[in-house]
Amino acid sequence: MKDNTPTSASSIQTASIPTGFDTSLFAKTTHNPSFASLTKQFTEINGLRDYCIPVNPYFPPVAVMEKLQERIAFALKYYPGSNENIAENIAQFSGVHNPKTIIAGNGSTEIISWLNSLFIKDSLFVPVPSFGRWIEEPQGLGIELHTYQYHDSQNQYVAPEQLFAEVMASGARNLVICNPNNPTGSIFSREQILWLLEELAHLDNIIIDESFIDFSGAEPPSIKNDVANYRNAWVLKSLGKNVGLHGLRMGFAISNENNIAKLRKHLPYWNVNGVTEMLLHLIKDEHASYHQSRMKTIADAIYLSERFEELPDFTVYPTHSNFIFVKLTDDINGTELRDRVLQNHGCFIRNCGNKLGSSAQYFRIAARPAEDINHLVNAFKIELASMKMINSKSTNEKSGIY
Repeated sequence: MKDNTPTSASSIQTASIPTGFDTSLFAKTTHNPSFASLTKQFTEINGLRDYCIPVNPYFPPVAVMEKLQERIAFALKYYPGSNENIAENIAQFSGVHNPKTIIAGNGSTEIISWLNSLFIKDSLFVPVPSFGRWIEEPQGLGIELHTYQYHDSQNQYVAPEQLFAEVMASGARNLVICNPNNPTGSIFSREQILWLLEELAHLDNIIIDESFIDFSGAEPPSIKNDVANYRNAWVLKSLGKNVGLHGLRMGFAISNENNIAKLRKHLPYWNVNGVTEMLLHLIKDEHASYHQSRMKTIADAIYLSERFEELPDFTVYPTHSNFIFVKLTDDINGTELRDRVLQNHGCFIRNCGNKLGSSAQYFRIAARPAEDINHLVNAFKIELASMKMINSKSTNEKSGIY
């Protein structure tokens, strides 16, 4: 049971306040600076708390990590197995019926790059805002990009019929759907995705990015065991975030065997490292503990959403993932607020100002255990009150009121 009692504002103000984070790092990337760079490769942690990366904080189990540490020297010393062997462990852990429909990647972003380079030609349709690699990389490769923007009035959701109409009107030959969408958290049901696959069977490729679908509910609407029935369809999944170790770079794609064989011809033989292979071997039968970790993370996301409802300066959109998407009122500077909660409270959050279809008034906040959520919400309360006081004083001075 969560402790819903928020930490008092005074206790935060009198605590040791972290300082010295280099906010110029945010301007040097189209994503966000890494935790490592903000902490100077983990040498100056300064109380930094990560609410930026949506990751499962409850997995792997301690026993698995202990076994991994015992064997890590061997995983580093010797070559890993083939991609096909690693795919078998992935299938066993992820519940994919046919391992031959899986190809493993050095993170899901490696698979994204190969799909962008080898399969997506001419034109691509992406609802925005979306994961940056589906936007920036195709543009860099000269692929014509078509977009549809999610709207506040529709709670950052688009109906499948409307998406179908927009894709048809655009003339695009390829489609990417993040399900649930990153960063908005909106989701299609399994039946809606299958309907779109049937209606858009003429497209060259339809990619369903399910990187966060494991945190959508007790029974995620994945099409992982349906996708191989389609000529042009792919499912992309991230393992690193799901199992709480995104630094290991684990991801995979699922498609029909013909598509997988075509892609495998281009991947390096040892594209997945030995430590990742070792971890996959250790977790392949950890279905019960993984399910428990998923449900805890989902509960954290619900609690996070409920706590943010206490902040009248934010609009909180419905979410089906381990993060929430919120919008700040226009009278508060979103970039300044991000920097203040970082510098004064050590809260590292994702401001979406560098995402196509978004602005600095939108934030994606990753779910964390209740104690961390309470810390973040109180940090926002303090900084919002401070910024309003400063804005009010400035307005009074300009109007001659003292």
